[in-house]
Amino acid sequence: MKREPGFAAARWDDPFWHVVRMLADQSATKRGKYALAIEPHEIMSILRSVGTPAAEGMIRYLENHNGILDSLSAYWGKRRAVADSLLAAMRTEEQAKADYATVSDQVLQSYGVKLKGYHKSSKALVNTVDAIVYRECRKTGVSVDTNPQSRAALVSDEHIWVSPRRLDGAIPDLLNPVAIWEIKEYWGKTNGGSKMSDAIYELHLVGLELRMFEDEFNVHVNHYAIIDGKDQWNSRKSDLRRAVDLLYSGILDELVVGGEVLTEWPRIVSECSALVASLEKTPNVGDSPTSLF
Repeated sequence: MKREPGFAAARWDDPFWHVVRMLADQSATKRGKYALAIEPHEIMSILRSVGTPAAEGMIRYLENHNGILDSLSAYWGKRRAVADSLLAAMRTEEQAKADYATVSDQVLQSYGVKLKGYHKSSKALVNTVDAIVYRECRKTGVSVDTNPQSRAALVSDEHIWVSPRRLDGAIPDLLNPVAIWEIKEYWGKTNGGSKMSDAIYELHLVGLELRMFEDEFNVHVNHYAIIDGKDQWNSRKSDLRRAVDLLYSGILDELVVGGEVLTEWPRIVSECSALVASLEKTPNVGDSPTSLF
């Protein structure tokens, strides 16, 4: 899923996204109401009813910054609608397993769970992502790393950036990639928990550093999140809306959700592979895309 252009005017570092974050936080006690607030006066009314010092501070901020309340009102409804569409695209573990069988005949792997009574989840999404990325990259002869044993890095004589955590894949390599991705699949019938919030934080951390690096050195790396698990994400809709914020702020280039791994992910990999291939053919830049950095 790409962000809709009309709702993507605010850059990743625009104060608007801090306003969104604070509204989500301050209105949490009004659960079931805040997500429906669309009109500007409704947002202000909810903030007044919250009555915390932070809510009062936000009211003053909104009153002193013309136009931001209207933008917030328009985005607030969009935020919920997009999150609902993401949830609708998600699959159960059984559906994900069946979809994996359509792209690979290899044995489906599972996560190792040592604690008794815990659900031993399959790697249905991870294995599907890997199978598709290898299939698409073979078409162009571009390399790929789907089992990173170290962090991604962007290195030249003039700059260096190293990812704050290990990722789930990179094209063509962890050194000077054109694309990186993170996979967040959660199966099982129990409610999701703090791990979902942690997942959003991890996506935000990596993406934020990438955008700061891009602004300083004019080097863009595509950053993708691939998420699935209808039952558990359904119980963490607030985290799903935060994922929407990452997409619409530009922290993420695209979100691939549920069944989109069969449709959108091949397109993304094909586009990234074509980009690498074109960079390798660019005159006077050396033998690989790493020389561009």
